[in-house]
Amino acid sequence: MTNIVEALNSTLKRAREYPLLLLLDSIVEKMVKWFNERREKAQNLTSPLTPECERRLRGGYDAVVDLQQMTCTCKKFELEKLPCEHALRAAGEIGENKFYECCSIYYSTSYWRIAYEESIYPIPSQSDWEIPDDIGEVVVLPPELKQQHKRRRPRTNRYRSSGELPKRKHKCTKCGKEGHYHKKCPQGMFKRRDDQEPSQATPL
Repeated sequence: MTNIVEALNSTLKRAREYPLLLLLDSIVEKMVKWFNERREKAQNLTSPLTPECERRLRGGYDAVVDLQQMTCTCKKFELEKLPCEHALRAAGEIGENKFYECCSIYYSTSYWRIAYEESIYPIPSQSDWEIPDDIGEVVVLPPELKQQHKRRRPRTNRYRSSGELPKRKHKCTKCGKEGHYHKKCPQGMFKRRDDQEPSQATPL
């Protein structure tokens, strides 16, 4: 799901700055284009599964596989409902047709056609809208905005999660090496010891 959201955000990055109606038009235009392309591909496809699943089935092995229960110790088989590389190896020993029996029906070409068989219609002109009287009389006020002390350019990039942030490494300001602070710098400690003057003997 995250990859889908990231793809949509990247595609609509410029359109998000448009007014609401223009933004909706941009979304509809993009969805119509995607549906038309995928509908045409699905109609011309002859393989039992979608192209991405077919490509993965042609791929490659160290796990315990149960083809009847459709499980594997690597857990990918149960999670994705698509044979992992270990299940592919096991199914290949039985026969190539066994590949398709191990795949979920939701990866089939028939389901792919069903997903894009509907049409998306564009939003009609605002002059053609039929708005009920009780809705047309409603006054919509703008939301209350908190006063901002400093004006900043609106953020367009998403906030990264904690797992995506690179780990910050400490860098010494004396030697320039990473992994320690200047107070614990080995080079600085040796230098201070060398710079110390020998203690003078106290006269008797």
